[in-house]
Amino acid sequence: MAKYFDEEKWIKILKQPDWYLEIIDEIRSLRELANKNKNPEIIEEIYQFFEKQLEDNKIALAKEGPNWDKERKPIDTIVIHHTSLPPGITWQRLSAIQLINIYATYYANPYYEEEKHLKGKPIYSGHFRNGKQVFYTYHWLIRMDGSWERLLNDDEIGWQAGNWEINCRSIAICLDNDFENSSPPDFLLESIAKLIKEKYPQVKPERIFGHLEIKPKITCPGNKFLTDWKPKLIELL
Repeated sequence: MAKYFDEEKWIKILKQPDWYLEIIDEIRSLRELANKNKNPEIIEEIYQFFEKQLEDNKIALAKEGPNWDKERKPIDTIVIHHTSLPPGITWQRLSAIQLINIYATYYANPYYEEEKHLKGKPIYSGHFRNGKQVFYTYHWLIRMDGSWERLLNDDEIGWQAGNWEINCRSIAICLDNDFENSSPPDFLLESIAKLIKEKYPQVKPERIFGHLEIKPKITCPGNKFLTDWKPKLIELL
């Protein structure tokens, strides 16, 4: 059983279509506690729980909903991210994390007037993998051996930049590691550059951004991106 929250209570709540309205504040409080006490075990327990509930189909989700992807525009932008976690994350864990951090957060407080009615409705991403609804928001995951792992398809919008206009026209590339205070090795930059050149040759260098350039309040994909490894990446293109 969970150490930091009432697992039985959460399991019951997750059966409700508006489960996130009851849980989101508690998750926020637990996150603050984890940060205050520098205790990543709390966050790990939450993610592990949600990953298991998703896997077991124990979370009330919508079977249909808005077609977000109808707003997809021609791709002319790349946004670079990092997971800010140790390498080796699975797509299942990533889906659980971004269900909580992105979809549940938005459904609890939609900020577009025309989407206010979504509050309290079951969550729907419109994205599926092997018959299961998924909630990861990146198109590509770059593993630490330089390999590429496809997540979203190019015709699917990733809720990743913190800016809907950018989301609609961009590809999200995420590095599978924590580069908060370091830079990726050169071979990883070469891998990113190869991916961009092969898959998205139409994207101009000036349209390649780090997440922090779109959403300045954050540091993703790391403090050294702008001064160190973005210039190196651009030179490789």
